[in-house]
Amino acid sequence: MTDPINPYAPPQSNILPAGNPDDIQQLASPWRRLGASILDSLIMMVVVLPIMWFSGYFTRIMEQAGRAGSWNMEQLLWAVVGLVVLIAINWNHLGRGQTIGKGIMDLRIVRKNGTPADRSQIILKRILPLQLIAQVPFLGAIFAFVDALLIFRAKHNTIHDDIADTKVIDLRQLPAV
Repeated sequence: MTDPINPYAPPQSNILPAGNPDDIQQLASPWRRLGASILDSLIMMVVVLPIMWFSGYFTRIMEQAGRAGSWNMEQLLWAVVGLVVLIAINWNHLGRGQTIGKGIMDLRIVRKNGTPADRSQIILKRILPLQLIAQVPFLGAIFAFVDALLIFRAKHNTIHDDIADTKVIDLRQLPAV
């Protein structure tokens, strides 16, 4: 006796196997991440450096260096201006888990479990801590350098990835669903 349709049988469908999100989402290579970071830096320089030049910042900083001065409050002000500009020019991309550089390189920031990273998580946990630590004289520069070099670890994650519980994936490698 064959029953062509069994109403009590479990549904039959093709689903993705439950497993490691890295099996589905290919991590971005360190070189693509580096390329995206360089693009983001160039974009920031094109926007911020002319503003700094026309405000006379470079003249003041050179005069201060001539007087054997070091860190001052104006540097902190420019760090805040840079952060605001960074967020402003990337606002739409941050909603998609990207910066302009990551968008050009087809990369996206996601949570380590594979779910999308939202704008507030990217700003408050990825960008802001790195920017604050970078303002510490001498140690901030060392931290930023070490953080950047950590993309060459096995999982290609940096310290700011670890703080924010994120990873960067390559959108070109996503399987067709």
